[in-house]
Amino acid sequence: MKESEKKEKQAFLIKFPKSSSVSAFRAFCSKILKKNRCAFLDAEYAPVKFKCRREKCNHLKLGKYLAKIKAGPLREYMIFKCSCDKICLSLPIMQGSSVYGYVLFTHLDKEPGKAIVDSVRICMDLALREFQKEQELTKLYETIRPRAIALSTIHTIHRLLSSTLNMDELIERIARLTLQVMRSRHCSIMLLDESKRYLVPKAVIDLDKEIPKTGLQYKKIKLGAKLEGGVAKTYKTVFSHNSICVPLVEEDVIGVISARDKTNGAPFDKFELEILITLAEQAVIAIKNAQMYEEQEKMAYGSIKTLAALLDSKSPNTFTHSDQFVKIVLAISEEMKLPREDIVNLHYSALLPDTGKFSIPEEIFKKPGCLSSKEYAIIKKQHIESLKIIEHMGFLKHAMPIIKHHHERYDGAGYPDGLKGAEIPVGARIMAVANAFEAMVSARPYKGKKISVSQAIKEIKKNKGSQFDPEAVDAFIEVTKKPKFKNMLGVSA
Repeated sequence: MKESEKKEKQAFLIKFPKSSSVSAFRAFCSKILKKNRCAFLDAEYAPVKFKCRREKCNHLKLGKYLAKIKAGPLREYMIFKCSCDKICLSLPIMQGSSVYGYVLFTHLDKEPGKAIVDSVRICMDLALREFQKEQELTKLYETIRPRAIALSTIHTIHRLLSSTLNMDELIERIARLTLQVMRSRHCSIMLLDESKRYLVPKAVIDLDKEIPKTGLQYKKIKLGAKLEGGVAKTYKTVFSHNSICVPLVEEDVIGVISARDKTNGAPFDKFELEILITLAEQAVIAIKNAQMYEEQEKMAYGSIKTLAALLDSKSPNTFTHSDQFVKIVLAISEEMKLPREDIVNLHYSALLPDTGKFSIPEEIFKKPGCLSSKEYAIIKKQHIESLKIIEHMGFLKHAMPIIKHHHERYDGAGYPDGLKGAEIPVGARIMAVANAFEAMVSARPYKGKKISVSQAIKEIKKNKGSQFDPEAVDAFIEVTKKPKFKNMLGVSA
């Protein structure tokens, strides 16, 4: 017998006695033979499984009757007496014309008739057919399962694409998804740096311990070094019983994703390799989109900074906001737990200069004290006119309402449209608080002497619910209680 054939038969006999079809076979034999316990032997007559009520018949393993069976001709069944002088029944377990092993019923009360033996044999044939069906279904499941998971993975990645474009958040989510679908204990995602010479860990997750960003696991790896560096350099997947590392490839390699140690201790198989490759393909799309978004953000910030610098060159700190103003705006938005997209648009708005001031006549702009109704009307008109300067910047589409309405009042007495309460965009309500605070604590040519920070905070509280949104004020007050608030005030333009 060939070694491969022998292994196939051994694998068959290990699974068959444990199958549900054998349970039904045992139940049937229990009724007609008055024995539901049986032994399974392989084709070489070595025991596969045997259970005896008294566990005394050890000679079943090496007894003389084995030699008797082996020496006899191949038959459909055999009735004989063991060395205990007890009646036994043997039937071959056959697949086609091949004998895979034998099933033995030992110590029967009486010799079974041909009708009973035929019934047992027919039941055995049915059990074999059912087992074959079970095996086919198992193979089908094992074939379909990784593809189903792969499809689910693709769907999940698409949801990730639509839910976030923040690189750090995206990489973290992909790493956790990898742990889930691969059922692994450890996952890491590394991306090439700008020099294309080093892999930089972006997410390292271990179910057994928290990995700090300052840990050795976050140390960059030279291209070609270690497992991940080798995969990135050769573009080739590395697959072993306890780890899989797959390159992230667009046109060129951009990084690697790896999974190690399954939660159940089992080895990784080829289907899980297929799943990780599919996940990696979708992860590349998500990562490239996030990188493109980051580039667009950099370009947007650069455009805004350029416009601010041009205006600021005429009169520093007159047309633009301070760095502290931007930081306070963002701190309030984070305290209010705004969605990231809203925070980005608010960031754009806070960075933009107050372009409306640029076309205000200098005598109005530098006039001390209160403005006349005519002068105030000019300021409101110029605020609307100023939006024409930036309306062609497509990336500011969602920031425009914030810019337009950050001079509105919560009670509806502001401009340009007299919006009230929740009608005012939340970003504009936040900017109104930060704008007023900055105006009170900063020196400007068009206003009187600045006041202290504590006085400004009291003034903000005083106008809560009238000039300012109560929720934005509460968030601002919480920000002022934090140590980082002093650092914000210590940084000026």
